Amino acid sequence: MKALLRIVAVAAVVGLIVVVVRAIRQYREDSVFDLAPAAAGGAEAGQKRSISPELLSILADPADKGPVELVTDEVGKEWLVNRRNGYRYPVEDGIPIMLIEEGEKNKDERLIQK
Repeated sequence: MKALLRIVAVAAVVGLIVVVVRAIRQYREDSVFDLAPAAAGGAEAGQKRSISPELLSILADPADKGPVELVTDEVGKEWLVNRRNGYRYPVEDGIPIMLIEEGEKNKDERLIQK
């Protein structure tokens, strides 16, 4: 009977370790896509946040699934621009507004590369 209790206790400890390790891995995977601070000093109160490079690498234009690039205009506003169709999508506080309607509304013919 003692041997059976020991086996159950060891199995419970191993199960707990597996759950903790999986939770840590999931946390690390989820934190890869956190927003990166706009400045090198970290995101302090009142500072703008920008899109992390990891998130930017997987974003695509919802209209034609083309690649987008992060561009800052002369006013300092950030946009995600698709050079294939001229659509640009606003980025507000590090959050891209990737709606087709927003791209059509902010289309700029000068951005299209041929």
